Amino acid sequence: RVPVAILRSSWTDPGALYIGLKAGSPSANHGNMDAGSFVFDALGERWAIDLGSEPYNGIEQRGMNLWSSKQDSDRWTIFRQSNLGHNTLVIDGQLQKAAGFAPITALSAAPEYAHAVADLSDIYSDQAAKAERGVALVDGRMALIQDRLSGLKPGAVVRWGMITKAEAQLEADSAVLSQNKKRLDLRIARPDGAEWKLFETAKPPKEWDSPNPGTR
Repeated sequence: RVPVAILRSSWTDPGALYIGLKAGSPSANHGNMDAGSFVFDALGERWAIDLGSEPYNGIEQRGMNLWSSKQDSDRWTIFRQSNLGHNTLVIDGQLQKAAGFAPITALSAAPEYAHAVADLSDIYSDQAAKAERGVALVDGRMALIQDRLSGLKPGAVVRWGMITKAEAQLEADSAVLSQNKKRLDLRIARPDGAEWKLFETAKPPKEWDSPNPGTR
């Protein structure tokens, strides 16, 4: 009911690459709009993080409708519950489809190209005709996140998001993350013209959201 894929380059190397891909549905019990989200470890550090769950007590005390999974539920106005607060896609600033479901459609443990693919089409059905996310470990030394989108509306804006605690230096289509004297290089392979942008996520936009110190 909640499909995930886990890939790692080694069981013994403490600096191994590790990537986890989340699929499934926002409407699952305690679900988030996080289909397509991923976490990534390398060099003994976690570079792509998940912010974790929002404490429910404060939300319930406000009288917000936390337990409905309908598209217009208050639940999806919470930063950590929506796709805006996860390492996944945001198309034209819109939410994922709460009732949608994303299956994992491919999985390979080949050492030179271990990979998994999630079909996100149902999750973005009102925003794109087809949406897929693939994650891969290439030769045990590089991670690849690849999205394939078709049938977008003319002029659609697609945001690829990754939350990290690392310091970030950006330069157009390349970026360097630094954490505990370790370094991770990021590069946008496609599309041409895409650029990195940095947003602080330490203080989300709504007053009921918990802070996420040291994140961006």
